[in-house]
Amino acid sequence: MTVGIERLPVERSEFSTSDPGKGEVLSAQMYGAFRPRYGPTDEFVFDGRRTSAGRMSLDHLAHSTMSIECAPLDYLMFIFVTGGTLSITAGDLETRLGVGDVGVCPVGVPLKISWDRLTKEVISVPLQAAEQAAAEYGCSGELNFVGTKPVSPAMDRFWRSTVGFVAHQLETPESPLTEPLVYSQTLNLLGAAAVKTFPNSTMAGDYQPGPGQVAPAVLRRAVAFIDANADRPLPLTDIAAAVSVSPRTLQHAFVSQYGFSPLGYLHRVRLERARRNLQAADPATGATVDSVATHWGFPDSGNFSATYHEAYGEQPSDTLHA
Repeated sequence: MTVGIERLPVERSEFSTSDPGKGEVLSAQMYGAFRPRYGPTDEFVFDGRRTSAGRMSLDHLAHSTMSIECAPLDYLMFIFVTGGTLSITAGDLETRLGVGDVGVCPVGVPLKISWDRLTKEVISVPLQAAEQAAAEYGCSGELNFVGTKPVSPAMDRFWRSTVGFVAHQLETPESPLTEPLVYSQTLNLLGAAAVKTFPNSTMAGDYQPGPGQVAPAVLRRAVAFIDANADRPLPLTDIAAAVSVSPRTLQHAFVSQYGFSPLGYLHRVRLERARRNLQAADPATGATVDSVATHWGFPDSGNFSATYHEAYGEQPSDTLHA
């Protein structure tokens, strides 16, 4: 079942300091350099815990009153305020978050952030996760987030649900995010959710060109590329680049020709690879359905069993013990 990709470490740490200098060093290591302006230093507190996998991190923080100026971020930072208040200023855009509010920090512009006796949860992900999602929606230009709060109450709930699922996957003791395929899919999930939830340039409505035409030979090359790389993190943008067409064009052509998307085909290939591994595995050596499923990017055992039964007419445990 080895595919030559190392498992990712999921790292956990806790910290607590009442020293502003140490707090500044810790914050800079976590989020990048900034210029601070403190409240009463004898009341300074910076406490928290971090869980990270690859370029994704989730922090639970408590921080005494202060304000900062920081250089433009090159990653996405999403904030959920659980206590106190937080203000974010980016050029002419100013946002105030109170208890229960969620927001995203603008990317690529200098920021001024201030808070008062704040407790918050922060999830940080690479900007590329959202850029890939935007490309899959057909946006060919630069992705810009133009607002900090969700576009609607419904999308606010959708975002919270998505982050809640990811946080559980990340913080569970035996995190499935150690598997590269699960990690990649989780980044894609967050990127797509961010593009749907927070105001950005993909929402302009007039950016999409026609899907264009794709020769059958190009589709065959795309299928072969997926078959050869199904054991690796594989976003739609990589598949499209491999056959030199846009993601939207490949998506349209794939659905028209085969009745399912490129990522739908990738899902089928991985499900079949999981079946082969179950058929070849020996339960006496400790092989389990969960380990095989997670290895192939299916961390939810219930969903995997249902999908497997629908495809093959038997439970994965029956295949393993046959």
